[in-house]
Amino acid sequence: MKVDLSGLSERQAIVRMHVIRLGEMAFGPRWQSYLAEILSSEIGRTVGQPQIGHWISGRRPVPEAMIEPLQRIAMRLAGDMERRADLIRADWGPDPSPEDLKGL
Repeated sequence: MKVDLSGLSERQAIVRMHVIRLGEMAFGPRWQSYLAEILSSEIGRTVGQPQIGHWISGRRPVPEAMIEPLQRIAMRLAGDMERRADLIRADWGPDPSPEDLKGL
């Protein structure tokens, strides 16, 4: 499906791209409702999945007021992913000991 971004400035199109990448990388292919939920919690008011759908479709730009909360969310999620990756590496490194594998 072709998306018409002609109504967005270059900056707005870049922000849109970052929102899509954040959502997909953090939550997978059905990311919009998850991002709406976490963004709502971050800003203290409801952001619905349809609103995020408008941003993604290019019908509306991501509001400037949402950029900073989205940045905070992105940094928090990136930190969480790094911690999880470290745990996976520690558990499944080059030579897990038999003790490490007990209970699996």
